[in-house]
Amino acid sequence: MDVTHTPPVCTLPSGDNPGCGCKPAGSSGAAKAAVVAAGTAAACTACCVLPFTLPAIVLANIGGVLTLLDHAHGWVTWLAIAAVAAAWLWIGRQSMRTGVRPRSSTLAMMAFATAVMILAASWPLLKPTVFHAFGIVKKNPEKS
Repeated sequence: MDVTHTPPVCTLPSGDNPGCGCKPAGSSGAAKAAVVAAGTAAACTACCVLPFTLPAIVLANIGGVLTLLDHAHGWVTWLAIAAVAAAWLWIGRQSMRTGVRPRSSTLAMMAFATAVMILAASWPLLKPTVFHAFGIVKKNPEKS
């Protein structure tokens, strides 16, 4: 007994024929439910889980960046000293070459850059005092 199942043929509505109102072949409630479930899961992840995980991710990345900067302090400080010294030399050379005094805004910015560079260069001397003032105690690795 050869029974083949053929899906019903749906006709489009016309003036005298209302059409059959069939669903197209292949659409199912399960597929729609899966799409709705995936959308709901994505929305819950964005709305509910993200606010809990985002601060932890941000703090972990900030900690990593601060650690990297702490290890890079030595050579970056020397690079800053060289950059500020080169900028002062360049400004002096340009001033002598053109005979024009540098603008006061340029001198103010260079004075600020020099002050920040001096502060960064003296950080190893200031660090114990600043840490003590903020109550930060660094554990001694030899005693543990």
